[in-house]
Order: sequence, then C-alpha cells, then structure tokens
Amino acid sequence: MVGATASALVGVMNPLLGRLGSLLEREDANIQGVHRQILFLRDELSSMSTALEMVSESEEASSQVKEWMGQLRELSYDVEDCIDIFVHHLGRAATCNGFIQKIISKVITLKAHYHISIQINELKERVMEVSDRRKRYKIDPSILLPKSMAIDPRLPALFEEADRLVGIDGQIDKLIQWLNDGISSHTQRKVVSIVGFGGLGKPTLANQVFQKVRSQFDCTAFVSMTRSPNVNKILSDTLLQFLKSSQITEDQNQDIARVQENHNLKTCEYPQLVKMNRDYLQNKRYLVVIDDLWSKQAWKEVQCAFPQNNNASKIITTTRIEDVANYCSFPHKEYVYHMMPLDSDDSRSLFLKRIFYHKDDCPLELKEVTDDILRKCHGLPLAIVNIASLLATKPISKSEWERVRNSLGSALEQDHELELVKRILFLSYCDLPHYLKICFLDLSIFPEDHVIGRLCLIRKWIAEGFVAEQQGQNLVDTAENYFSELINRNMIEPVGTDYSGRPRACRVHDIMFELIISLAAKENFVTIMEDHKLTPSTNKIRRLSLQGNCEAQSLWLGANRLSQVRSFTVFGDVGKIPSLLNFHILRVLDIQNCPSLEDRDIENIGSLSHLRYISLYNSNIGKIPIQIGRLQHLQTLDLRATRIKELPATIVQLHQLVRLCVPNGVGLPNGIGGMTALEELSMLDASKNSPEVVQELGNLTKLKVLGIKWCGGNAINGEGSFKKSLISSFCNLGERNLHSLRIETTERCSMDFLFDSLCPHPSLTNLVIFIEEVGGGDFDVLKDLPALRCLQIFTTECPQESLMIRPNGFQCLEDFHFRPSMYLKKKKRMMSLIFEAGAMPRLNRLWFRFVVHDTVSTYGTDFDFGISLLSSLKCLWVSINCRGAMVWEVEAAKATITKAAALLPNRPRHEIHIFGEEGMVEDEEQTEDSGIANELDGVPT
Repeated sequence: MVGATASALVGVMNPLLGRLGSLLEREDANIQGVHRQILFLRDELSSMSTALEMVSESEEASSQVKEWMGQLRELSYDVEDCIDIFVHHLGRAATCNGFIQKIISKVITLKAHYHISIQINELKERVMEVSDRRKRYKIDPSILLPKSMAIDPRLPALFEEADRLVGIDGQIDKLIQWLNDGISSHTQRKVVSIVGFGGLGKPTLANQVFQKVRSQFDCTAFVSMTRSPNVNKILSDTLLQFLKSSQITEDQNQDIARVQENHNLKTCEYPQLVKMNRDYLQNKRYLVVIDDLWSKQAWKEVQCAFPQNNNASKIITTTRIEDVANYCSFPHKEYVYHMMPLDSDDSRSLFLKRIFYHKDDCPLELKEVTDDILRKCHGLPLAIVNIASLLATKPISKSEWERVRNSLGSALEQDHELELVKRILFLSYCDLPHYLKICFLDLSIFPEDHVIGRLCLIRKWIAEGFVAEQQGQNLVDTAENYFSELINRNMIEPVGTDYSGRPRACRVHDIMFELIISLAAKENFVTIMEDHKLTPSTNKIRRLSLQGNCEAQSLWLGANRLSQVRSFTVFGDVGKIPSLLNFHILRVLDIQNCPSLEDRDIENIGSLSHLRYISLYNSNIGKIPIQIGRLQHLQTLDLRATRIKELPATIVQLHQLVRLCVPNGVGLPNGIGGMTALEELSMLDASKNSPEVVQELGNLTKLKVLGIKWCGGNAINGEGSFKKSLISSFCNLGERNLHSLRIETTERCSMDFLFDSLCPHPSLTNLVIFIEEVGGGDFDVLKDLPALRCLQIFTTECPQESLMIRPNGFQCLEDFHFRPSMYLKKKKRMMSLIFEAGAMPRLNRLWFRFVVHDTVSTYGTDFDFGISLLSSLKCLWVSINCRGAMVWEVEAAKATITKAAALLPNRPRHEIHIFGEEGMVEDEEQTEDSGIANELDGVPT
C-alpha cells in the first residue's frame, strides 16, 4: 500500500520539480533575490523525490515513514502554491505599459516580492525539517521492508468448483471452440488472450477451459505472473509441469529430479531455461496458460520458451490490459476474448447461491436491498461472491443487509471478505505509472455512476497541471494518451464513441469507485461534501467537490479553509456556494447543472487570477463580469446552456483561451480575431454578430472546431457583407487546422456558397449540418471533401427527390447520419437515400430515417436503400416513420433491412426504431389480401 502512495506522491512532485526548474531558467531580475532559495527548494525536493522512488518499491513501511510522506505531500502543495503566486506577480509586471503604470506595478511587485521572500524562507525551513526527519528515519534502500510474501489473492479462483460457477458455460464453449480450430491438422502455435477488468474471473475461466481440454495435448502447464515477474522461476515452473504432465518414463523421472534440484538451488540462468523448455517441446503438442500478464516485455521474455512447432500447440493468456492481449495474439487479433460482466440474472443467481441453499429461499423482503447491492457490483463476480460471503456470516435480516449495503465503502477497509476485493483491484492501481495515478485519483471528485465527458476531463487534467509536456506532442495529445491508457488498462469503462472511434465519455465501476474514494481520502486529494455529509479531514482542503444540498456545510467551510483549494466542483443544485473571494489559488471552477447559481455568485470571478478552467454549464447565470479579462491563464470557458446573451468586450484580453463555448444567440465583441490561441469556438450566432466579427474568424489560424449558426431574414445574412465575410474566413480556415465544423440554419439555403470555399479542404474530418432541406446538388458539393470521416445531416424536411450516393465521392467517410425531422411540415411525397455499388467504400456506421409508406409505395417491399452494397458496414441504426403507413408496410421494411444487414460480410449490429405509430392507418387489406401475406412469407424478422 505504501508503495502505491509513494508513487502517487511522485506524480505530485514531478510537475513541481519541472516548474521550479523552468523558473530558475528565466532571465528575470525579479528572480535574482530569491534565486538561491528556489534552487535550494528544487535540490532538496529532488532528493526527497528520489527517496520516494525507493519507497515506492516497498509494500510496507513504518508509521514514521508514512507520516513523513504526508508532510512531504502537504509541503509540495504549499511550495507549488507559492510558486504560482510568485509567477503571477512576475507576469503582471511584464504586461504593464506606460511610465505611471510601470511605477505603480514596480511598487506592487516589490511588496509582493517581499511577502514571497518571507514565504519562500518559511518553506525553506519546512523543507529542512522534513529533510531532517528523513535522515532521522533513515529512509534508504537498506532499511525498507521488502514486498510482503502474502498468499496471492488470485489463487482461490483457480480451485473454484465448477458447480459453484454461474454464467460461465457459454464463455467456456467459445474458448474451447477457438482452441479446437486446427487441432486436427499440423498448424502453428496459436495464442488465445482473455482480457478484462480485474475481478471478472479471468483465472477461473482460463482454468476451467484448461481442465476440459488438457487431455488433447502431450504436455501442459499453468503459471501465474506478477507485476514484477521472476521469469526464471516461471520458466522453471513450466518445465517441471511439462515433464510431470507427460507420460512418465524412467528417464523423465531423472529429468524431473534434476530440474527440481536446479529449481530449488536456482542454478539455471534464463538462456538455459529457454533452451530446456524449447528442446522438450519441440516435437510435442503443448498447452500452457500464462495468467495475469502485466506487460508486453514479460510476454516477450516468456513466449520465446514455447516454440512454433507446427503441432497445433496452444497458449492461453489472461491480462487486464488491452494492448498486452492484442500483442500476445498478434497477428490473430480475432482470438482476443473480451470477458464481460455477468448479466443481472446470473449475478442474482451467483449471489443467492452463496448465501442460501437455493436462490428461491431468499425472503421477499430482501429483494430490494439485493437489487441495490448487485447494482453496485455491476456483474463483477469477485465483488458478488465476497459480499455474499460476508452476508452469509450475518443474520438474515433486512436491516443487517441494508447496513452492509450502506457501508460498502468502509467495509472494503474493515471486513476480511471484502479485503480480497480491494487487494485484487488495488493491484491494477499499483501498476499505474505515477502520472496516471494522480489522473485516476482525480475521478474521485465526481459522483458515483457519473458519466464523465472525455474532453472536459482531459482539459481539467491540463488545468490542474497533471499532464507533463512531452517532446513532439502538445498537452491535449498527451492527455488523450493518458485517457486511452486508463481504458486500455480497464481502469475506466468507455461510454459511446465519436466519429474517430474515441470514447465520448467514461464511467468508473462502482466497486473501483469505492477504492478511488478510499485512496483519495488517504492522499488528501479531495474533500467531498455530499448531501449534508462531509469527508472528515484535518488537512488543508486542496480540492473541493460539492454534491447535493450542502448549503449549511458551505457556511462552515469559511475563508481560511478554502484559501488553498485548487479545484472547486459543484454537481447539481447545492444551494448557496461559498464566496469566490475565499479561493486564492483556484485553477478549476466547474459548476454544472446548478439552477440556484446567481450572477452575484460569480461577480468576483476576476479575482481568481490562477483560473485555467471555468465551466458554468446549465446554470442560471445571465451575465459575465467585465473583470473576466484579468484571467490571463484561462484556457477553457464553457458557458453552454446559460442565460448569457452577450460577452463583455474584455473577453478578447484572454490571450491563452483555447476553448470558448457559448449558448445560441450570444454576441461576441470586435477584436475576437486577436484571440489567436483559440482552438474551439461554438456556437457563433451570425444573426447576433457583425460582419466584422465573422471576418475576424479567419485570423484564428489555430481553430480546429467551429460551430456557426445563422437565420434567414436578418439583414446581416443577406447576399452582401455577411456572405463575403464568411467565405473569406472559411477560405483562411480551410487552409489551416479546421477539422470539425457544425453549421445550423433555420431556412432553406444552398450550401454551395459555403463549401465552394472549403473544397478541397485538406483537414476537415467532421461536418455537422442542420438545415431545412437537402438535395442531390448539396451532396455533389460535399462528396469531394478529401479527409471527411463523419457527416451528419439533420433536416426539418425529408428530401423531395431520391438522393443518390454514387461511388465517385466520400472516399474516406466512416460515419454517416441522415436524420430528417420526425415531424414533417410538408405533405409531398418524401423520398430517401439510395446507395449505389461502390458508394462510401469505408462506411462503418450508418444512421438514417425514412418515411415507410412513401418508400414502399415508390420502390416496393424489397427495397433496401442499397444497404446490402455497403461492404464495410459494422453498425446500422434505422428509424422508421410510420405515419400514414399500414402494418404490413412497416413489417416488410423491417424484414428487408434485417435481411440486407445479415448478408453483409461484417454482420453489422443493427437496431430498428419505430415512431409515429399513432399516425398509422387501418390495414383493412391485411386479412383479405392473401397475396401480400404470401409475398412476405419466408422473409426473416
């Protein structure tokens, strides 16, 4: 445990050491007076960071060492706060113009310099005290306790009786089928990888498969790895098991005795062990299970002992990490098995079987609390079994089960049965590099079961300073890699995907979330105030998360308790929030879905000079103070779903702002073209802005994401200045970095004047259009966008002509959404899409809507829109407008679409949604016209 704590603390200290180093490199006269103190702080903290690296290799430590680590953590935070304030004052002095301003600034800077010097000297004394404690405690490699040799918590899973397992039969059959592929022929070695979240039962599944198929092989072995495996021991174990599982001869008995002796004496080196395994297996069909692989390097070192001998040998690996699974099975990634949680029925069956002789013996009064407990388990067998084992030792009463349900978080710490759950999940946390540990702990600020947006999360990581600069990458790319690595390691669950295949959001498994909360409390990472409950802590508050009505507790916090808060996050209506004047070094202000938030609550926002991230999403704010222009470090300003109609002119002073999101109808001030750091701007309402503002868009050369809206009938939107300004801006942006564009209009408007200025656009990959109606000419304009990967078209009307998608365009398109409104205004016949052979050759996902009566009347019941020609399709979502249709028309359309999807090579997952049933007409001919019924016979449903 202490090793993981030390590693997380390294994640806190390394960014601080980098900032101290950067500060020392600045050629600034204002630094000279404190240069020596800063140098001392950096060197001492660097030395202590090295000691932490040593501690991170140990699982246990004395109470003094733990106390020292806590003091070092708080000291690191305080040093970073002091440096933040110092750098801010340096920045203010550098931006002053004019003689009088410079004189005033100089006086203010000298005063600040004096106070900073005092603070740095105080910190220097604290550093010396903490350093002296380290020396007194003799924290060095010679006295660190070795990693404990406790029994591996995964081992009991290997000895689980088959009749006690639930929901595993189908998974066993699937893996056996894979292993039997080519078993009768002389095929090369095959690797089947099982991957999934810790606690899903991967060793249990692998062992059940192993026991069922081992008789088909000449020799077998089953070994378990660790995060830091002893490869020599692993290969010695496999060799012994291979020898013992074969038909034993006298010579083999001697071999076993010799290997056993070498194993005990540890005399064999790695090359010798590899050769011994290979020599023995060369002409044999072998099966080996390598359980719990943690790295590609471990696989490289182990797998070379198992030869490619063309005897249909098999290897099964289990891992929590996606990349490792793919690497082991390469190039046959089709043999990577993603183990999934149990469904609700199997979860209930497993849970009740561990408590009662038969699941029907469970009293009815326990049904609700059982559902609550299983909901927290999310199908995780490890959690289900161990919570059931805990309840099996307690009285069978509703009050007792409710007590366990309500205290699952603390039970993870205290109950022996649940300690096993924590230890297994904790292994995954321990294996994270230090920079991911701190990002993972940051998830503790969110409520349980909260869906966490990917982009918002990584921007907050950057604002907090969790993301380190890496050569050749910007901070966003690095943060994206952090997020992907947490998913790759099955630490978080992806939710939805965007056009690029990246998750739109994530969530944390409930049991893992309990572990995060526990770790975050020990690390003083976050203070959580939730519905009149407060996380107890005697430390300074570094991050504050308000969840539910916390008005009374907010008053208790007071100014002194909030002065060192770095991140203040609010979820839902919490009543009155603390005064922003109480926050001195706040970096992140995130207030979501808070209708009680008022303009006066943020009137002092300009005093939060360290802010880098502001989100007031879906709050009751109607005005932004003009003092916001003082926030020179601000990177993100999210004002979506607020009442704001105009931004102050000072907004253009935010020269580091990267992301600006405003609600519809907001006017932007002139001068926005000077905000050259902007990479995202949405939504720009052209009807509320001058042509000059639209013209200035072209100066935002770093802009990657743009949303724009205009309404017909407005003077600005005539054929004159507005269109000229927009075309001019698009021409500039089209040659730069723009890759995502969203366009909304409420009136029929040809898109030619817009997209003629974009085609050919070298970087546009995502295009979203809201328009009244779209025609074939519009598709001709769009089809030549060379990099377009996602196209979404939303219309208020269905097309009046057939929209032919031909093979000479959309060569890179992977996602296509065509969604006419469900509520159509016009009464004319509504036509639809038709895909020709070779159209959209890379299309993976297709969403579209159509009016079934008009389609069947025009094209007949066998018309499939050309879906059967989309050979790359993997996902299909279809919405059928049933208004004016008869039942047989709807059923015929559903059958035709299902049949078309079934014939495609990828067998795409498909969903068909029906709406407008209330507008269907009576099918009087359904029972009379047997011809129609006969026509539909044999069509799959």
